[in-house]
Amino acid sequence: MTILDRQRYWNFLKAYIICFVSLVGLYIVIHAFENLDEFARRADGTLDLLGIMGWYYLIHMSEFYDRLCGVIGMMAAIFTVTWMQKNNELIAVLAAGMSTQRAIRPVLISAVLVSSLAVINQEYILSRLGEELQRRPDDDGQVKVMVYARSDINWVLVHGKEGHRIEQTINPFYATLPPDLFGKLVELEAKQARYIPEDDPNCPLRGGWLLHDAQITPVGTEIDGKVGKVLVELKPEDLKDYPPPVLFPGDAKTPPTPQRNARPARTLFLRTNVTFAAVTRNRQWYQFAATPDLLQALTDPVCKAERVEIAVFLHSRLLRPLLGLALMAVSLPLVLSGERSNTFVNLGLSLGTSALFYAGVFIAQYLGNNEVIVPELAGWLPLFVFGTVAIARWDRIRT
Repeated sequence: MTILDRQRYWNFLKAYIICFVSLVGLYIVIHAFENLDEFARRADGTLDLLGIMGWYYLIHMSEFYDRLCGVIGMMAAIFTVTWMQKNNELIAVLAAGMSTQRAIRPVLISAVLVSSLAVINQEYILSRLGEELQRRPDDDGQVKVMVYARSDINWVLVHGKEGHRIEQTINPFYATLPPDLFGKLVELEAKQARYIPEDDPNCPLRGGWLLHDAQITPVGTEIDGKVGKVLVELKPEDLKDYPPPVLFPGDAKTPPTPQRNARPARTLFLRTNVTFAAVTRNRQWYQFAATPDLLQALTDPVCKAERVEIAVFLHSRLLRPLLGLALMAVSLPLVLSGERSNTFVNLGLSLGTSALFYAGVFIAQYLGNNEVIVPELAGWLPLFVFGTVAIARWDRIRT
């Protein structure tokens, strides 16, 4: 590594840090002012408010980096090369017999390295912080969450009204069982359902929902041996091994007086691969998942509603490092062509190119999500288009 190479690496690192702090800082300031009231609902005093906001944005730093890594890398490369031109370093290098491609090699290598950091961030950091990243500013982990309808591997539709994360319960709980099980369509309703994970050390039945005060419609439907693989009725003496119903604020402390001809309440256990996390996560959960989880989700009936979006996002994620390099390759010739040497003009043209680039990516993903084009084409089309433009522009670089 020559002295000039070390200087390019150092200049790129400085420009990268400055661009990152500037863009992320601007985003945080705007977001903090928009959501200041939401943060204040969780805080007890000014110091507590600052602590909550600081932890929130520290957690979301990985999300900001994931969204802006391509633009930041392009801006750092533009700043580094423009600074070379402004100080007439590039002219001296060319006069010494070194080609432009060799002179900017450290910039290209630095861009590849930061693209690798983006891959590490999305695979190992975003996936671990996914649950935290999906929370709103006023969510302290104890607020009620919405419940979305999900179908399991047996096409049992699970849904409900509201969920409680700490207890992993849903109040009330509903499930629709297909005719393949009972020979007719059957509805389950429970005042409260608690999810029992597969690794629970105490409960005899695991990997499903414990339904308290449950009823089966039509009335009189019996659970036979075939249905027992999915739905099990528990006797009163069996309940000692399971957690009791959770009493939340506002619930009645004494059970209501039984009414005449009321249907008997039952305690049931519903075996299903629909977990508590699956029914309470939002539709964009896959943006924070690791690639192996996305591959598994493509074949999971629980993710049927967003399967096409997951496929489009997966192809775009796999190609994201190449797309970031393509963006830089499209922008650098604007500076290296020698037509303009003003830093701000070059940066403005590069940002305009970035806007067109991300608009093209967004349009391709929109067409893929709406099944106008196949997911594979939605991921590869921006790379084909802007890669071709980059190759055509690269010939304009003076050597």
